[in-house]
Amino acid sequence: MIRYSLVNTTASFPTNSVQTFNQGFNIAGGNIESVIFRWQGTVATGDVGCDFLGCISASRVILNGRAFHNYQAGYTLNQDLPSQYGYFLNSLSDDRFSTEVLGDTAKDAYMRIPVGVAAPSGVSRMEFTISTAALASAATGTLECWIVYNDAAETSTFVGNPTSLTAAAGQQEVVVRIPSNEAGVVAGVLVQSNDVADANIESLRVTSQSDWTMDTSYWRFLNNDLQNGIIYMSDDLSTTAGSYAQLCAGTIFVPTLGLSRESDVTMQITMAAGGAGDIVTFTPVLVSQFNAREGGMARQTQAVRTNTSKAILSTTGQADA
Repeated sequence: MIRYSLVNTTASFPTNSVQTFNQGFNIAGGNIESVIFRWQGTVATGDVGCDFLGCISASRVILNGRAFHNYQAGYTLNQDLPSQYGYFLNSLSDDRFSTEVLGDTAKDAYMRIPVGVAAPSGVSRMEFTISTAALASAATGTLECWIVYNDAAETSTFVGNPTSLTAAAGQQEVVVRIPSNEAGVVAGVLVQSNDVADANIESLRVTSQSDWTMDTSYWRFLNNDLQNGIIYMSDDLSTTAGSYAQLCAGTIFVPTLGLSRESDVTMQITMAAGGAGDIVTFTPVLVSQFNAREGGMARQTQAVRTNTSKAILSTTGQADA
């Protein structure tokens, strides 16, 4: 059974100064599949030419004291191109976790964060902190938070804090730290630079899964980006349809296909000379079995089974290999 519940609405919206929104509220217990944030407002012409999530510099969501979603962008507002956050959320789903209604000044954007947690019966506490970049002009709007309860959810998704590296030219090794108190296997690692020069990252290697380093186009072949796998919304390019891309600049989602947790994830990165000094972050995504159970209420006859591991396999095309 799926149930959508609007739990919070605030006058929170990007404007012409850096913003940080902190909200906390009580919610009902149940099997939480995901959290949907909806942004609605008005911006000045041309202020947000990238997809709307290009405004977001950081996003953190907490349930009953546990921070299960910890995201930090490398850069923001890369006009007319995909945003890092939108790219990341859509890499976690064969549906679209980031999308919007196209419009130059009127904005109606959605971001869906996978959860997979059984909140105890009674009252639970949810909090979020979202930071946004400064627009060129003032803007106003609202932010809604919806909880999606789903008794057919199959997996729990945890987005950990990133491991950061100040890059030097050439090859370096980085150990992506995995929190020991979180269950699950490593479904993927989001690699992000703070530089929009995509050529600065030349290659990557997951040492336990490859004998050789693989260049960025190879990884984009594996994760399906090259198959016009990135859909994003830019009203500068079209006001009637989404745009397609083969890459999100300086950003690669590396699918690790349920890598086991015997140790942290060791990777190698090779940087071009122009990338020396760039800040590169490595954000792990953990997935564990959740297997929600149906509660005693009106029965839905068609189950909506959500599974982040299967979604990543489907998105990358690995399931068909």
